[in-house]
Order: sequence, then C-alpha cells, then structure tokens
Amino acid sequence: MTKYDCIVVGLGAMGSATTYQLAKAGAKVLGIDQFSPPHKLGSSHGGSRITRSAIGEGVEYSELALRSHTIWREVEAATGRQLFLRNGCLTISGTDAVVMHDVDDFFANIGAAARQYDIPHRMFETPEAIRARYPQFAVKAGDHGILDEEAGTLFPETCVAAQLELAERHGAAILRNTAVASIDGADVTTADGQRFSAEKVVIAAGAWLPRFAAEELAKHFTVTRQVLLWFEIKTNPERFAPENCPVYIWQLPRNAHVHSSIYGFAHDGDPSHGVKVTHEESGGVADPNHVDRTVDQAEEIDRVYRNYIEPFLPDLGPHCLRTETCLYTRVDRSRFVIDTDPRNDRVIFVSACSGHGFKHSAAIGEAVAQQVTNGRAAHVDIAPFKLARLADYLKA
Repeated sequence: MTKYDCIVVGLGAMGSATTYQLAKAGAKVLGIDQFSPPHKLGSSHGGSRITRSAIGEGVEYSELALRSHTIWREVEAATGRQLFLRNGCLTISGTDAVVMHDVDDFFANIGAAARQYDIPHRMFETPEAIRARYPQFAVKAGDHGILDEEAGTLFPETCVAAQLELAERHGAAILRNTAVASIDGADVTTADGQRFSAEKVVIAAGAWLPRFAAEELAKHFTVTRQVLLWFEIKTNPERFAPENCPVYIWQLPRNAHVHSSIYGFAHDGDPSHGVKVTHEESGGVADPNHVDRTVDQAEEIDRVYRNYIEPFLPDLGPHCLRTETCLYTRVDRSRFVIDTDPRNDRVIFVSACSGHGFKHSAAIGEAVAQQVTNGRAAHVDIAPFKLARLADYLKA
C-alpha cells in the first residue's frame, strides 16, 4: 500500500488548491478525482466565476478573498495563464429586495467589509447615479449600489488546470478518472481496487462529499442543480464590454415571479457570444450521479428571461445562445464547513461551498495545507467555518 503524507479526494476548486499548496510545501501528496478535472460535471466550470473582496455573506470571508487574489496572481506568474480579470463587482439592492445567500444584511455587510479592510469602493446612493455610470441596468426607484473595485472575474477551468499543473510540477501524484469507494481511517480504496494510505485525508468532493460524511453531518448538506444561461446582446453591445461592465449581483425587488437575485458578467471579448446572466435556484434536491443536464426552453429559459432578465437588462434579447448546468452543495445560512471529521481527526472536510466558494478556494486550499503540514493556517482564519460555529448559525 503506497503511503502519502496526505490524500486529497476531489480536485475541483478546493481540492486542486489544496493539492497544489501541499505539494508546494513539500508534502508527499496524492490527488484523486472520479473525473478528469477541469470538467463540467460538478461545480467548478462555466467559463467564469465572480470574485469579490468586500463580502456580503459576512465580513469574516473578506480575508479569504483578498488572500486568494494574491495567490491567483502568483499562480498566473508561475504558469503564464490568466486566471483573474479585475473589472469590479457592482452590487445593487433596493426596496423589498430578495435575500441573497440567506443573509439579511448582505448589502450592508459589503460596505462594512470594504471599510474594515480598506477595499477601494464606490457608493451609488440613487438609481440615477447607477444609470449615469451603467446604463445597461434598468434600476428602479429606491435602488442603490456599491462597486467593489478589487473584484472581478475568475476563469474557473483555468484556475483548476493551473493549480494541478503546479501541483504536479512540485511532485504531486494525480489520479484522474478514478472513483473512491471507501475511506477507512486514513486508508483510501478506489473503485478499481487500488489502496493508498496517508497521515491525513482531505475530502473536497463537492456534491459527492455527503456520502463520505457521518449521517449527523451529511443531513445538513443539500445539493441543488443550477442552470447557467448566456443571452444574446440585442442592443448597445459596448455596454457589456469588460471595461464598461463589472460583474454584478442584483438583489431584485421581490414580487410574485421573482424570488432570487441575478448575477452576471461582461461579454468575453466577442459580443456575438452573448453574456452570461442567470439567477440561483433554491429548490429541488439533486443526486449528483443522475443530474438532468438538459435545459427546458419554456421553464428554464423563457421564464427566466421574462421574469429576471427582460425587466432589468433591456439590451439583452430572449435568444439563449448557450446553457450549462452545475451543482451547488450548501448548508443553511450558506456557510462553509472546514473541519475534521468528528469520527476521525485524520480526515478533514472542505465543503460546502454554498454557492459562493470558488473565489475563496485558493486561500482555503493554502490554509488547509498549512493545517495539515504545520497544524495551523498562517494567513487566514478558518475558525469561523468549524462545525461548532455552523451549529451556532443553525440555531440562530
């Protein structure tokens, strides 16, 4: 049985970051994934992810994002790949806005985080101020906004590929297209009968993580299917160029047809490709092994355009140019869970991303690697994401 310092199960956002950081620190590490990352079957794909510095889910997340930005730049320098486009993030909110990620004070938290961490930002106190700078957004009476100038776009597939490239460059062993059948203590057995042992096992399996967790922990995890949509630019394509269009999150005014925020991006340099903009689905528990990857025209494209796109982004047309599906793995209050298994302190869980984890993954991977090798994280505090703190939030 081959022995490692650490085995990482799952090589998406969190797993690729952890594997890279472990190998960089000199650990003997094995990374295992049931697919060949980057791939389109989990959560770390779709061409783009929002990264923010002033975090609405809670001020405690901002140091993760800021540290991640530093790491992304280091990985860019080491690989020659672009991972991060800094074009800002505009958050819009207003009267009777829908709740974002289960956080009532989402918009206020962004301002608090910006002030606490000295993050460059700009406030838009009126809808007229937003329209003057960003006419592509049909804001309503009572809307206001905040621009996080340290935010922007991450390219998730490139981030995963670059970190795995560096992990292998530093000596990591990567096992692709290999499912893990069982974890016993810190011994890992694959579906094809291979056996490995380690001092520590990090489980970063995303939507497949609950199958490795104890029932009392797994019951808190919910996996949902999310649909990503790219709509045509009908008029004024220059408004959606990266230099004119930050990434954005819009806490829409609640009505009978609107129950969630929308988020979106600038175009990718070619307006004919349209723009990625969609909303987040909260219902429908998904089995990650049997996800319907087809997207329904009437219910999932036409309905979203009619209720979430047309009233707010009038330059976009109803023709959907591209669709993809991905998976969210979340707990109530959209928290992360980064802690040892209550049954076995040699196993560390890194999940759930709860729909906003990719931007933080580089720093979390570094912190988990430092915890494995040195017993503590050096640059960020991951204590807020331990199970005990999750229990406190679930009681609140």
